[in-house]
Amino acid sequence: MTAQHTLLEAFAFLVLVGCSPSDSGSAAGRGGGTAATGGASAGVTAGAGDDSVAVSTGGDLAINATGGGSAAPSVGGDAAVNAAAGASARASLGGDGAGLGGSVGTGGSTESPATGGTPSTGGSVATGGVYVPATGGVIDYAATIPADALTAEEPVCGVQQFELETQPSEVLLLLDRSTSMSRSLAGSAVTRWEAIVPTVASVVEATSSSIWWGLKTFPEGIDLGMCDPASIVPTIHVPIAEDNAAAVVAAIDASGPDGGGTPTGDTVGFALDYLMEREAISSNPKYILLATDGEPTCPQGGDRGAGAVSTVALDLALEQISAALTAGYPTFVLGVDTTSANTIENLNAMAVAGGRPQVGGTESFYLASTQAEIEAALQAIAGEIASCVFDLEPPPPVPDNIAVDFSGSRVEQDPTRTDGWDYTADDYTQLEVFGSWCERIQSEAMNRVNITYGCPGVPIPLPE
Repeated sequence: MTAQHTLLEAFAFLVLVGCSPSDSGSAAGRGGGTAATGGASAGVTAGAGDDSVAVSTGGDLAINATGGGSAAPSVGGDAAVNAAAGASARASLGGDGAGLGGSVGTGGSTESPATGGTPSTGGSVATGGVYVPATGGVIDYAATIPADALTAEEPVCGVQQFELETQPSEVLLLLDRSTSMSRSLAGSAVTRWEAIVPTVASVVEATSSSIWWGLKTFPEGIDLGMCDPASIVPTIHVPIAEDNAAAVVAAIDASGPDGGGTPTGDTVGFALDYLMEREAISSNPKYILLATDGEPTCPQGGDRGAGAVSTVALDLALEQISAALTAGYPTFVLGVDTTSANTIENLNAMAVAGGRPQVGGTESFYLASTQAEIEAALQAIAGEIASCVFDLEPPPPVPDNIAVDFSGSRVEQDPTRTDGWDYTADDYTQLEVFGSWCERIQSEAMNRVNITYGCPGVPIPLPE
């Protein structure tokens, strides 16, 4: 068997398994192919029913087949392949190339190597495109792929690279509108309500692409009595939805600090019920953001005759916040211009019960006494809420050969979920980034990572 036959058989094998070789050498034509070993160019045109293989080791190559299939490797030159009716098996043996999935069809020659052909029964080679670094020349393909090649039942593989955005988070903002919110900030003529409204609007609008917001103000009504049962209702004033910032801001602007009492426990309970109902709508991570200027004052249902009011109201709030965390809905607590030692103690307990206490602050809850501090606290909370969960659609064809890159660095898989990434769905349709990597995604205000799907046994190069 000649060296030409050997190379042609190796080329056919590489195409069938879905890889693209990069090498140098020569090959014999199939059914009348032509090889040029040093000329400026070699061109072959095959009529209906013919197959062709042409190799150029130093010049340019152009092949057109109107009825048969074609296989055209190029060693150092430029190559363009067009197949109008037959299938094609293609590779670059020295050029730079980006394959778009090439296939081996059923219209090629099935003659023996002795007569120039290589047996082929067809089948899909790649589905996603493979970038193959090479040493010279450029290869460009344009082919009409037979329908039977696109419906091949055998699994196929091609390197796929794409950018993913994080799964959005959902936040239900519980905004205290009790009459105490009409008091002025310490040392300022600006009221607590006047300070929080524009800062909430700013943060909600700035984060609407990554956070779906909803709103419930409490208590309900105007000029109702302290903890009036009519003021304690489950109404969600702005349901959580995508790109919902304008609706949330408009609802806050239309409200005011006119409520009687602070029914925190019941309000968190209503939020818990609502978020649990949303599980049938979305699987996004869900959070509660409680913004208040004081501790709870209303027992369940507004029954102020049930024991020591402050103790019962606090116990109810802690119970509901803990229940929300158990259900998978952490609570962030923002205290607006809070100065009472007793209130600070109780808000700290609520923040700890919510599972998202402030890290590095003087208090476990986010304490803000100026408009600038309110905005900074809300921005920090929004950063904590930013998701590090990514949906994979479609899932990787080879789950143990996938690369996750962020900001030019490779994030390693970490089954302990301490500092890396790991699958969070049994069918490999979702992954989450943990530890310092997630913190970087949140702190750098970037919610995108690069994902690369690889083929079996083929290492994925590190990012440049």
